[in-house]
Amino acid sequence: MRDAADRRVGGLPVVFLAMLIAAGSLALAGVFPVNNPDAFGHLAQGRNIAQLGSVPERDPFSVWRPVPAPFNNYEWLSDLTMFGVWQLGGPSALILGKAALLALAGVLLVLIGLEVGGPRAAMASGLLALGAIPGARFRFSERPQIVAFPLAALYLLGLARISGERTGPRERAIWIAGLALAHVLWVNLHGSHLLGLALTALFLVFGSGARRPLALLLACELAASCVSPYGPAIVVDALEHVADPRYRALVREWGPWTPNDPLWLLLAPLLQSALLVLCLRPLWLAGPRGRALLACAALLALASVRSVRFVGDYLMLSAPVVAWGLCERSRALSGRAFTAVCGGGLLALAGLVPWGAAQLPPRMGIAFGQNLRGLPAASAHWLTVQLAEPRVLAAMDDAWFVLFGAPNARVVIDGRVPFYGPEHVLAVERMFGGEPALSALLERYAVNAVVLRHSFAAHARAHAAMRERDDFRLVAVEDEHSLFVRADQPLRDGSRPRALALEPGYHTEWLLRAGPAAVGAILAELRHLPAHENTRGYTSWVRSLLALRALCRVDCAAGLRPPADPTERALLARVQGWLARSARGTEGVPVVSAYLALVAADACALDAADQALVDARREGESRETLLVAQEVALRRSQGEGVRAFVRQAHMLPGLADDPWLAALAKDLASPPRCP
Repeated sequence: MRDAADRRVGGLPVVFLAMLIAAGSLALAGVFPVNNPDAFGHLAQGRNIAQLGSVPERDPFSVWRPVPAPFNNYEWLSDLTMFGVWQLGGPSALILGKAALLALAGVLLVLIGLEVGGPRAAMASGLLALGAIPGARFRFSERPQIVAFPLAALYLLGLARISGERTGPRERAIWIAGLALAHVLWVNLHGSHLLGLALTALFLVFGSGARRPLALLLACELAASCVSPYGPAIVVDALEHVADPRYRALVREWGPWTPNDPLWLLLAPLLQSALLVLCLRPLWLAGPRGRALLACAALLALASVRSVRFVGDYLMLSAPVVAWGLCERSRALSGRAFTAVCGGGLLALAGLVPWGAAQLPPRMGIAFGQNLRGLPAASAHWLTVQLAEPRVLAAMDDAWFVLFGAPNARVVIDGRVPFYGPEHVLAVERMFGGEPALSALLERYAVNAVVLRHSFAAHARAHAAMRERDDFRLVAVEDEHSLFVRADQPLRDGSRPRALALEPGYHTEWLLRAGPAAVGAILAELRHLPAHENTRGYTSWVRSLLALRALCRVDCAAGLRPPADPTERALLARVQGWLARSARGTEGVPVVSAYLALVAADACALDAADQALVDARREGESRETLLVAQEVALRRSQGEGVRAFVRQAHMLPGLADDPWLAALAKDLASPPRCP
């Protein structure tokens, strides 16, 4: 009687509200510009399938073997679908498709709660699904793995129905047939289909009253695993990939959490696990279905410990399990009070959680379209226009994008890690240490183009080695990448590559101390950069530093003097705009934000200076952030704090003789003030 009464609490309206809010919030959380390099790599594979009219039997993208190697694309259907959607509506259509899948996952999570625990659990499932968004949003990119959220939720709902005591033979047969067909789809969409097999196996172990239909379902899924253009090879490849621990060391998100990862990716699963522990007893006592769902949640928890890529899966898919357990523990709470708490929480968090999650790194705001920041888009454009057959050496993620941005290119490595194997991946990674590994790869694979990140410390040695080579020329510099092309490589117009007389990266000395003749030459060189949005940040940086020479103190090594007239104030305003543009294109390069803070302080835009300092300090303190902070303090009439800093800094070996420190000490006598 109590169970029946509990299921009437709130009724269908609150369940629909929970579905609507969970679906809408998850969909909204997935609305951010296409930026992940994996997405572009899969689009390149989809384009290749569409052009061929069939899945390729051999690798069409790499140069790592003299003869193209056999290639099993176990995400071929996702790739083809993504490219078809892209052709229909571009990146925004791809985002809408992803948002629809996330919305479907939200609906299914609420339905699982309704199935196992009634309206109470349905509302709590919706609330917990919202709570999962901050820890799962980093996995909401346009990649084949996105299908795992709705498909795994569908499996949990179907398995709960099949193992339910009140489910009749006819309904069980329908669910078995439906999940078997869904498994055919999942096998051809993404390697996470192994999760579907694991969930079914756990229900088979714990579902004492429905073992025969569950065994039949597992048999059907195993048979469905062979229904693909590659037969059972898809399953074999996926199992080898999961079982080999070397892969977890090669790709960051395949490994466990480390202190370099965001803290909430550790705290969120820990909190969910604490809630799950609270639910152990009621779920275990709920019977076979409760134990099976508990086992599924435990499996996902272990997977999230093993690999951060499963944090989102764990948080979302365990939401109905935790919700059911919490509802069983809160039976003393009246139905009206429970509805008020959950309903109020759903309404309060509906838009707040997606917005808040968008403020977390990688700070992808809610928007449509594409964002090519951090991708070698200008380099790929140059290769497409200038080279007939580029053979490209680049980091894994950069090469993934190059395959899409330069359709004529072939690469030494890309994001298909299981295809290349650990040995080849490690061999390519060694080239970032510089010579001789770099030269060995260039010669072995007849590389004629190299793409490196000049803003990334791990590429510094390889970048320096490429700058010293006579057989390669720097032909393009963009906000975060440099492109080197073999000097004797013929271009499409019959000429040879022209070397740029520019310094890639965000060094200051070569710009601030350039002679008058060099300034004109540098500005002229900027006109030879590719005309692309990804070169605007670097161009703005160069123009800004050259313009700031007019306001330099002590040979441009001691910050800026205050502007003396309206012309200089106009110069500062113009440079502040340039540096703001550069900071947008080079997020993660502290010196750019530090100089933006310095210019904003000199222009008395002190709030803007404070925000730029926050951005500059995300990677830690530096000479620039420490000293710019004192410039801001001086203009806020906080001279005593600056005086104490100068006194302490004079005792530090790195700052004692710094001319900027001496300039600050001099300014203390007559500090610059802002209105």
